[in-house]
Amino acid sequence: MSTYIYILFTFVYFFLGYSIKNDKSTKVFVLLTFAMPFTNFTTNFHTIFQVSTYLFFFVGALVKDHKSVNNLSKSVKLIYALIAVLFFLYLPLTLNNGFIDILKDIKPYLFLGLIVLFLNKYSQYASDTISEKFILRCLQINCIIAVLFYASMHLFDLHLLLIEDPYYKNNELRYTNLASYCIPLLFINNIITSKKIRIDEALYMIIPMLLTGNRTIILVSLFVALTYYFSKWNLKAKLTAITITPFVTVTMFYILSLFGNNTSLSRFKKLFNLEYLSHAMSTRLEPLFLSFRDYNVSNYFVGNGFGHNYYIPWFEYRENIGNYNIYLDNIYATLYGKFGLFFFVPILFFIVLLKNYSSKQVYNYLVLYFLLVGLTNSFIYQPYLPWFLFVLAITLNKTRAKS
Repeated sequence: MSTYIYILFTFVYFFLGYSIKNDKSTKVFVLLTFAMPFTNFTTNFHTIFQVSTYLFFFVGALVKDHKSVNNLSKSVKLIYALIAVLFFLYLPLTLNNGFIDILKDIKPYLFLGLIVLFLNKYSQYASDTISEKFILRCLQINCIIAVLFYASMHLFDLHLLLIEDPYYKNNELRYTNLASYCIPLLFINNIITSKKIRIDEALYMIIPMLLTGNRTIILVSLFVALTYYFSKWNLKAKLTAITITPFVTVTMFYILSLFGNNTSLSRFKKLFNLEYLSHAMSTRLEPLFLSFRDYNVSNYFVGNGFGHNYYIPWFEYRENIGNYNIYLDNIYATLYGKFGLFFFVPILFFIVLLKNYSSKQVYNYLVLYFLLVGLTNSFIYQPYLPWFLFVLAITLNKTRAKS
């Protein structure tokens, strides 16, 4: 059944992309992708072979007009050339790794290439088609669906009916979909552009984010916002902020203590435990340290090439997945194991793409956001990244910023 649903979504998205010049098709795509419960426990319905079904919208649009490779910016061409050079330089090491793992490692650059080609052709059209009012409506619908799904998980164990993975039996309730990864972008943009946010608009962003229980993107978003404000405050305001920080921290701890242990917000209580924080970070790095056992001296400098994977000890109790994974919950550790001292090249690759589709006003703060998110997330490997760049381009592109 899940395969048939995936195929159905694939055809729907491809058709919407192929019909992109119809304004309604683009709007349906944005609304559908914001609102659909493309979350972890529904993965079998929307992702096969690590290919998310929404990507076929971009495929359909490019099939409609395959000449979109023209006029790519020099920086994008250069960074892709650099990735190609890196691949061929690492070919001797890469050939020692499994073919499927190599494909998984190349996949992020192919998906990002897909969105680059799409945006090169259609970013202005999509930006003109999708208004801020429409984005707000998408956030509203997403908020309603997120609350309904979270309530269904809490009251009826909906997630356990759809998937048997023991991970979901042993962890707190969380609901994360593709919209969850775009809300921080909209939040940061609103802060930096000093946009006045209505109460209902704020709730449409805050409620779904709290339901995710994603401590990293929530705290990093707040940190980026505070960094922006701190840079604008005078000395008196800065001293005041520093002074009240302990009181704010104690208040937050008290509020969080009121929530049960099986809720998404209960995960934040653990952040006040230094022993837990140390264990959580060391656990993320453990697979890299385990891989050092098989390193030659040269591997510490040049890594193991594309396709290098990691043994994940805590995967052992999950029978539905293998014990090896192509990435870790830390982008820096992930890339160091593959490219050694050249780990920064893929990060530079992404930062260049980010610059091409964001305004000067917001760019530096988005770079800060992703560099911090990378401490607990290998964002380059995540299926939400092309979607993030799409939303970024239609809401913050340079043409709109200059007008």
